[in-house]
Amino acid sequence: MTRPNKIQLAFLRWRKKQSNNRIMPFVLSVVVGLIVGLSAILIKTIIHYFEIYAVYFAPSLLYFLLPLIGFLLVTFLNRTAFTSTAYFSGTKHVVEAIEQHSSVIRFRLIYSKFITTGLTIGFGGSSGVEAAIITSGSAVGSNVGRFLGLGYRLRTLLIGCGVAAGISAVYNAPMGGFIFALETILPEFTPTLLIPLLVSAATGKILFEFIMGEQLRFGVPLADFSYEQIPLIIGLGVLGMFMSVYLLKTYRYCSELFARIRSPYVRALVGGLVLGSIIYLLPPMYGEGYVSINALLNGEEASLFQNSPLALLPRSAWFSLLFFFLVALAKPVSTGICVNSGGEGGYFAPSLITGGLLGYFYFKVVMLLFPFLDLNPATYIFLGMASVFACIMNAPVTAIFLVAEITQSYQLFVPLMLVCAVSYFLKYYKENLSQGVTQPSYRASAKRVDRILLNQLTVRQLTESDGLPVQEEATFRQILEAFSRTNRDILQVQNAQGQLVGVITLNDIRARLSDTTRYDSLLARDLMHAPDVVVDINEPASEVLAKFDKLERWYLPVMRDDKIIGFISKSDLLSQYRTELTRVNRFFR
Repeated sequence: MTRPNKIQLAFLRWRKKQSNNRIMPFVLSVVVGLIVGLSAILIKTIIHYFEIYAVYFAPSLLYFLLPLIGFLLVTFLNRTAFTSTAYFSGTKHVVEAIEQHSSVIRFRLIYSKFITTGLTIGFGGSSGVEAAIITSGSAVGSNVGRFLGLGYRLRTLLIGCGVAAGISAVYNAPMGGFIFALETILPEFTPTLLIPLLVSAATGKILFEFIMGEQLRFGVPLADFSYEQIPLIIGLGVLGMFMSVYLLKTYRYCSELFARIRSPYVRALVGGLVLGSIIYLLPPMYGEGYVSINALLNGEEASLFQNSPLALLPRSAWFSLLFFFLVALAKPVSTGICVNSGGEGGYFAPSLITGGLLGYFYFKVVMLLFPFLDLNPATYIFLGMASVFACIMNAPVTAIFLVAEITQSYQLFVPLMLVCAVSYFLKYYKENLSQGVTQPSYRASAKRVDRILLNQLTVRQLTESDGLPVQEEATFRQILEAFSRTNRDILQVQNAQGQLVGVITLNDIRARLSDTTRYDSLLARDLMHAPDVVVDINEPASEVLAKFDKLERWYLPVMRDDKIIGFISKSDLLSQYRTELTRVNRFFR
């Protein structure tokens, strides 16, 4: 165990002086918010300059080659400098780190995804920046907690603070970041989580806006919502659910298709050329896609046709309708190709863009069928964003607040609630009626709470030191005497050097109790066997409980550096779990 440095010692002295244990998380949430705010500024700057110089140096005729260049660069980095972190891909792996790896996230993830995501999007990759900022924010929170020697509980809270600050900064949406962390990252809502998450989200947003100014706000005037449009909103919610199903199936198909290509460089080559060809035909597929949404909001529909061979075709209302239907369907394909063939990024932004394009297409259909209606296209763009995002991210509440904040359309709260409720309910209803379709394990809220509460316990604190080991040469009589002095049903057997060579259980000796003639001739080495399973001192408690249940044992040996240090009891583990379950403030001691 390494000795704490000067900063850690100073922190530990300060922490010891605090009478209120809620002050420390408040202070640390500000620190995490500041660091993640700076990270968000860095990644936006990287993407901005990559976009400028990639486009500046490439002739317009060769734009379709830019994604290929980006994919090859990212593949090279992931195969060399970032090999150990290449697998990490955002929310799913953050939740996995919390549940299965004691909220420990590699330090390198603070910056590695910045570079790879910046290269991907800067060279035209059709993905989102949020996976990088979620990864970086969670890594900042985890490593701040590890550096200061904090336990699992507070490391988990700081991961949530990092994610909230990251989403808040990048999307200029503090409430969206706050709710996203509660809804998808942390296991449950408790009042003690409110202040640190709110403070971290606000800090990240303030710092980002102070330096970079307001970004990703679609500032367009909206008329007051009329309730006569409710049937149209319900229709958009239904359409949003079907679009989300199409998105998920497209992503899955792209993943399976590119997984067949063994060579990562060939995969990048194929994906880059296919995506470049799509961008050549449909320029709105270039990059994240916010430029296209802003163009539609500002009435510049014609700009989406520019530099496309399709612009040479005769224009008509039906052609425009077909074009936007094609663009809405092409966005998920572009994202699936990008993320699975060598690029980096997430599905957060693509779901917003796809929803916005779907909403605009829906608006054009309605206006073609009912030209007498007075509708605002921005309303349906924003509602389409929320509808698809709610289903893709399994976060309907986040969808409502996030879209309201990034679009400044607070007067749409009621229709946002309605469209998200319709689309998400239909998605949930469909999935629960479909045989063989279940929610991902990391989405099961009750299981997540159980895992995280268990992981707040450490194997170290539950281990009972074993003062009664028996030697290989111990006789059956001595083994019986050792069992009589302990309440466990297992004994460890050591060699002369004190190393574990096997274990003896009550079941091993039960059949030989009646043969008293062998009490002094039968030795421990004749009865022992290798343990079915051992527990590492650093293993998560949730994994230990799974071992107990699988083997139907009440005691398991605990190892440290290949040496046994004691046993862990299932009854003690369950007892401590019940204590944690009844605690009011589960994230503070």
